[in-house]
Amino acid sequence: MEPLRSRLGRWAGWLIHAGIALPVALLALILMGQVFFRYGLNSSLYWGEELARYILVMMTFLGSLFLLQRDSLTTIVLGTPPPTTTVGQRLLAHAPTLIFFCVLAWSAFALISRTGSQRSIALGLPMWAVYAPMLICGALGTLIMLLKILRRQPSR
Repeated sequence: MEPLRSRLGRWAGWLIHAGIALPVALLALILMGQVFFRYGLNSSLYWGEELARYILVMMTFLGSLFLLQRDSLTTIVLGTPPPTTTVGQRLLAHAPTLIFFCVLAWSAFALISRTGSQRSIALGLPMWAVYAPMLICGALGTLIMLLKILRRQPSR
């Protein structure tokens, strides 16, 4: 039987892929509709550009989680990394990324707290929903980094 960690990792990877693919498809449809309405019917979709902007921001945050999961974000490497590392060495290597995601989550929480009752201009969305991907990305990024730091390295 497959270990729980592997199943959770695969499930999280699938969610991140779907979370990136679906907004890309939605963004393509919105932008094609915007072009059709603007040049074909001579009338613009007033909400299209605002929604496209929010989708692009959300995709950026989801993309950072994807890169983080694949170890494609920056770490500090001092010389040639040994085959096994201690928790302290991994903490030192991943500290800037961990701090970034912690600050991102905290800043998003503060932003949502201040602007929770506001609404977006064209769509009328509550701004907490617009800023929620930032909070989710910060929290998940922090969790992923803590798991990377605390994971047990296999000896070679």
